[in-house]
Amino acid sequence: LSGLAAAYHVHRARPAARVLILENHPVPGGEAKQNEIVVDGVRLIGPQASNDTNVPSHGLPAELWEALQLPKDVAFVEPTGAARGLRFARDNFEPWYWGEGLADIGWFFDGTAFGATKGWARNAFAADLRGVAMPEAVKRELLGWRRAPGAAPPPGRALDAWLDTMSYGELIRGPMGLGDDAVRFATTLTGTTSYASSADAISAYGAKLLGLPGTVAATPSSTQTSSDAFSFPAGNGAIARAFVKALIPDAIAGSTAFADVAESPFVFERFDRPGAPMRLRCGATAVAVQHDGDPARAERVRVVYAKGGRLERVSARAVVVGAGSWVAKHLVRDLPDAYRRAYATFHQAPAVVANIALRNWRPLAALGITGARWFDGYGFLGNIRQPMTYGDYRPPLDPDRPALFTIYTGFPQPGLPLAQAVTAARTQLFATPYSELERRIRTQLQTLFGAHGFDASRDIAAIVTNRWGHAYVAPAPGWYFSPDGGPGPKEIPRTAFGRIAFGHSELQGRQNWTGAVTEGTRAATQALATLSA
Repeated sequence: LSGLAAAYHVHRARPAARVLILENHPVPGGEAKQNEIVVDGVRLIGPQASNDTNVPSHGLPAELWEALQLPKDVAFVEPTGAARGLRFARDNFEPWYWGEGLADIGWFFDGTAFGATKGWARNAFAADLRGVAMPEAVKRELLGWRRAPGAAPPPGRALDAWLDTMSYGELIRGPMGLGDDAVRFATTLTGTTSYASSADAISAYGAKLLGLPGTVAATPSSTQTSSDAFSFPAGNGAIARAFVKALIPDAIAGSTAFADVAESPFVFERFDRPGAPMRLRCGATAVAVQHDGDPARAERVRVVYAKGGRLERVSARAVVVGAGSWVAKHLVRDLPDAYRRAYATFHQAPAVVANIALRNWRPLAALGITGARWFDGYGFLGNIRQPMTYGDYRPPLDPDRPALFTIYTGFPQPGLPLAQAVTAARTQLFATPYSELERRIRTQLQTLFGAHGFDASRDIAAIVTNRWGHAYVAPAPGWYFSPDGGPGPKEIPRTAFGRIAFGHSELQGRQNWTGAVTEGTRAATQALATLSA
């Protein structure tokens, strides 16, 4: 998304400029692509990874939303049958904390976590944990975390820089006055969304960017009834496709209407036409980027990339590196030491996004829930979201019909320093075959819903597991701010190096599509400035 946004900015600023996008995937979009599964004649679409949005109201995201002709009015499938009366989130993130009052969520205990008796509790925080059979001391701790106001920094200290001196776990155990149970519960959030790491490893300022308790003045209401957050069926893949349509109009068949942009096939032979001012070359993996001579005086940048088993070379007057930091630090061969030291502080945690196609979801309806949270086993949480509808896409929302149950899973490693934790997590993921991931998912759903009539061998029609070895930037304490409260190491790559600018979403400190396009546009602005220097 950052690379597409960079190309789009150049295209608008200098329509005649010759732009080449090197995309290592078979199709554009990076993590913003879709899974599509047909179950018993029902077509289901889910995100491969990048997900969640609202209709932005200001700034660059709003400007791009308007320019790309993305829809401002979105419609959703209405529940039918036994689903009537159930509450659904319209995305895969809101119901776990930020919009927990929007959906009916069940907490499942296996008899070990938090000392709770085995069984289910529905909408637990809304009921102040009254329906949860766990020790009162644990209830007080979890409610204390959930209701905690923003912690106050010492006199003379700026809040944000102070938060960045400690992990979120240290904030919970120290200024918030809570204990290990609160840290464990917080890890169900930090270990799943945005950072995929343990709460005792990430910066407390990173937790503030998520709006978690103890870092902000107010916490969300568990009784809220509305939110503007939603997901396109393909997640933010729809936004990536809109960029492609705007850059190369005939690269996607059909009109500029959203349904056509989201659903029509790519026309691959139009991606990379000789002589065209805008070219998109898929299956092209950049392997070396370097100034042609002294970076201070060079007039061009050489780029070597691999495609079809061959190495190819192209030169450009300016380059935007939209690849993540774990690639960028190796890709740019003449990168200065200051950038290398900065990039050495970037850590990435792995994650798996699983879209599980269910033939029906009667067990969830019987429990009166549309999402589940658990504390042992594979993952922490998953849900059936209320699907957006457009054009001819109108999947059912009925417990007797097929639906997608989506799980975002990190691999947090409590007790390990962050640099070791993310390496251990990535090693664990890469050592786990897809067949084993599928077995764990099947076992987890059977554990959750087996007592309510679920049979994994019968009721799961398909599983797509999307494995991301470097899914999220994981911010360690001290990453956002220097010891004196000034800019931290993540700010260094935001300055262009000669004719090379860096525009990946990690530089925002919390990854989402708005941050990706913001960083891509900023990098493109820097690259354009070198053309007239």
